[in-house]
Amino acid sequence: MRLKEKTHRKFVEFFEKISSMYQGKDFELAYSDIQRETGAASVTLKRAILALAEDGVIEVLPGRNSRYARFRYLLAVQTPEGKSEAVYNESHNLEDSSYAEKAQSGGISESVNEEISELTQLVDHLRRRVRNQEMAIALLQDRLAEIEDRMRRR
Repeated sequence: MRLKEKTHRKFVEFFEKISSMYQGKDFELAYSDIQRETGAASVTLKRAILALAEDGVIEVLPGRNSRYARFRYLLAVQTPEGKSEAVYNESHNLEDSSYAEKAQSGGISESVNEEISELTQLVDHLRRRVRNQEMAIALLQDRLAEIEDRMRRR
């Protein structure tokens, strides 16, 4: 089962972050929480969890019910500073590459403008998602009201 690189990276980073919050111990999460945080569809979520389990990135155990699962992030190797080695190396690589990009692109202000425009796009995207969800909730409330009216008439 193959995932797109971006999806794979998103899920690995998510589980890495959650694992660091729980200090490398097992943790229980609702599938809906994972879906909300990653922005993935439910089918993609299931495929991603299976793919990460097959790749040896995470271990998945049954949770308290079918909506939950217990996870163990297997790639976390602690460094002396308490950070996981993968997080430590990745953060240093990102810092080095971003510094080199800033030096080549002509300064910090240009990279800041790019980051601001990217954040603006992300905020707009989130606003659209919230608006769509609000509209869906309103439709469901209308439908529920219709059903309640029918039940009262009987």
